Amino acid sequence: MATHTTTTAAVDALAEAVRTRVLARQAELRAQGRDLDLDEVEEVADRMLAALPTVHPLDQPLGPFYDTSGLVAWLGISRQALFDRVRRGTVLACRTADGHLLYPSLQFGRTGQVRAGVLEAVGAFTRKGVDGWTVGAWLTTPAEPFEGHSAVDYLVVHRSSPTAVAWVARCAATDAARWAA
Repeated sequence: MATHTTTTAAVDALAEAVRTRVLARQAELRAQGRDLDLDEVEEVADRMLAALPTVHPLDQPLGPFYDTSGLVAWLGISRQALFDRVRRGTVLACRTADGHLLYPSLQFGRTGQVRAGVLEAVGAFTRKGVDGWTVGAWLTTPAEPFEGHSAVDYLVVHRSSPTAVAWVARCAATDAARWAA
């Protein structure tokens, strides 16, 4: 899978983009005779960071992960909508020992859609009651059917072609049926 690096310049660009938007929002509010309350700067910063993946001990190879609040903020949906997607098997969630849900970031494209092939695999396993950690391991473990790659890497190598997506979906359905038997 491709690795992404964040440079200081990228962080600076993000900070400047946020600054520009905050100042614009402040001007809009002042034009209405209102003010932007930024007394709780740390709290606002924490809420903004919630939209970024979190660091977790299981980050390799499955992570990084989003937590529920971060993913809800990024996708712009309600918690109920997210939980419905998990229930339907259209988003992969991994439950921690303390009951929290984590969502592997590898399943999402840049705009928040679940990647083709991953979506079908998650659905196949979810319908058979396979837990999220097992699905995540299946997606990220190199295997013979994927030419020695993991399912996720196989999709990347083959640019999520319809043939590659169909192959991953077929392998997931076969394994899910065998594991549930």
